[in-house]
Amino acid sequence: MINLFILRKEEKWLAAAFLLVLVGLNLMLIDQYSPLFLKCGKVGYWSVFSKNFRMSGYDCWSYITLSNLRIHFETVRHPLFLSLLWPLYQLNHWLMGVTGVNCAVYIMAVLTTFCAVYALVFLYRTMREVLALKVVDATLLTLLFFSFAHVVVAMMVPDHFVFSLFLLTLTLYVSGKAMKEHRPLSVGQSAALLFFTAGITLTNGAKTLLAMLFVNGRRLFRPKSILLGILLPLLLLGGIWWYQYQAFEVPQQKTVHRIENALRKKKGDAFDKHVNERGQWMKAHSGEPVSDLPLLNMTDVTTPRIPTLVENFFGETIQLHQDYLLQDMSHTRPVFVTYRWTLSYVVEALVVLLFVAGLWAGRRRRFIQLCLTWFGVDVMLHLVLGFGINEVYIMAANWIFIIPLAIAALAGELSSRRALLALRILVALLTCYLLVYNGHLLLDYLSIPYKQLAK
Repeated sequence: MINLFILRKEEKWLAAAFLLVLVGLNLMLIDQYSPLFLKCGKVGYWSVFSKNFRMSGYDCWSYITLSNLRIHFETVRHPLFLSLLWPLYQLNHWLMGVTGVNCAVYIMAVLTTFCAVYALVFLYRTMREVLALKVVDATLLTLLFFSFAHVVVAMMVPDHFVFSLFLLTLTLYVSGKAMKEHRPLSVGQSAALLFFTAGITLTNGAKTLLAMLFVNGRRLFRPKSILLGILLPLLLLGGIWWYQYQAFEVPQQKTVHRIENALRKKKGDAFDKHVNERGQWMKAHSGEPVSDLPLLNMTDVTTPRIPTLVENFFGETIQLHQDYLLQDMSHTRPVFVTYRWTLSYVVEALVVLLFVAGLWAGRRRRFIQLCLTWFGVDVMLHLVLGFGINEVYIMAANWIFIIPLAIAALAGELSSRRALLALRILVALLTCYLLVYNGHLLLDYLSIPYKQLAK
């Protein structure tokens, strides 16, 4: 497994270029919130971070956890995320005592940058070694992927999505190599991939199970594979979550209830008014769920799907909207925002057409079939059931790497040099446009002082 992280000669310059860009963007993000986010000591971290951090609906809960070990994300859906953050909290606690500075923003920047760079490397490596693309095509498509709006944003923010991107691209690469070499995934590989992918986000586990099925076939149903490759990692995750819940969340819930009761006594009607206003805003910007039962209450069956596809699922995911730029749907952004220019819709249509053409061209390849089933998981979750549909673009890191992989399959199927050259030119033009368009808007947004961001 260690060999996976050793960069090949042709990957080093690409990784170095991405590293430089991501370090620059992270420094801009940190500077945007300095010196507020660097305060430590007797500080209300909830107020400091949650009331000020604004980036398109992404959460900054990791900053709070690294600062005072308070948990504001659902550990049942992300059972390993707290385990990842706990030792980093200890490191940050020591650094705060030594430096007098809250280093949470720096620690998360290092962690997310590492995951982002290797996700790009694994994507490039998959196109080179699994789909057998030439260097120029693999490089172009990796750059196209990086030009997508909510790829680069997900690589900067202190949320869990970049960790999913890292693990899912790793899983695809390992699975693709195994398929190409006609060998199964070992029980150890299967267990490790399932443990880590499902540990960061449970739905990722479904994708890993699909990968195991495609690679191992009927071997997956052998007792050893079921017991050690599937049940053992899932039971370990369940045990980790239960321990975390009892050791950290239950005591914290009691503390939160005491604080809420104290605020009600202190602020009276003002506290309840604020809670009601937030509830009314969220209700007005959310559709009707299938049911009020747990999990089903997170579904949405009434938000229109066609505008969702055009403006959010493919739209905002690929290119930012100029109006309500990177604003949070939970606070100030409408569910649907339209583009100012017809060109934006033309660009979106071209990317989607290339995506569909790639899926069709690679339909007989088992690797592309695997990618299509992964895409189907996200379509079912977000577009059919409506989980997170009102800000579906922030979930892009879970699936959008399938677009360049599909286009890679299209490139691999083209027998005409002219057709391949035409595809390269089109991909290069789309990449340049998206890098300039999204880059300009993102840099403009990162230049806004946090006090002037829409709250």
